[in-house]
Amino acid sequence: MTTEPARRGRGRPPGPPVDLDARREELLDAAEAAIRSSGAEVGLAEVAKAAGLTRSAVYAAFADRDALMNALAARHARKIVEKLTVVVSGTIEPADQTRAAIDILAEWFDTEPQLAQLLTGRLDQSADGESGAVVSAIAEILRAGFRARGGDDAPADSWAHALVGAVSSTVSWWSRTRSIPRSTLVDHLHLLIWSGFEGVDSRANARNP
Repeated sequence: MTTEPARRGRGRPPGPPVDLDARREELLDAAEAAIRSSGAEVGLAEVAKAAGLTRSAVYAAFADRDALMNALAARHARKIVEKLTVVVSGTIEPADQTRAAIDILAEWFDTEPQLAQLLTGRLDQSADGESGAVVSAIAEILRAGFRARGGDDAPADSWAHALVGAVSSTVSWWSRTRSIPRSTLVDHLHLLIWSGFEGVDSRANARNP
């Protein structure tokens, strides 16, 4: 737990130290609420207002808006990865794991459209430029699919990035039309992704006639 002394005016008695971890969580909650109500262009002033704090209190917890958005993306990435982990541990078949992963992503894009619009680009890579937690978790699911078919799992990382982008773009289109149930949309995306494994099967059979 990180704390810092509470700032006080001259002559006023000192207050309790500020728990920065708790303050950051409070500000992330406020940011989520502000983005859901006002859209992706929300600034730190709106976040401060939603939290009932001053802008200086926001800057004490986050260096700038980018730092706040990175922390918000990390929060949602953790939630998505937790769901993906449950899927992997409870489902043996790679095909079922892949469909469930697509469904988890589609649900997030569908239920959190404003946050998804803002955070998607931050989900597929971490602050140091490496693949983000969500993409890495999906890549592991795809890697298992490649290995189950005796294929080279090298495409897993690029497929994982493509899958996140495909789900984002497709759900964005679907949310405007709602022409089919979301479950059918997930089936269509799963068919698109899983058909790629048929090519893996063909190449593996060609190597091992």
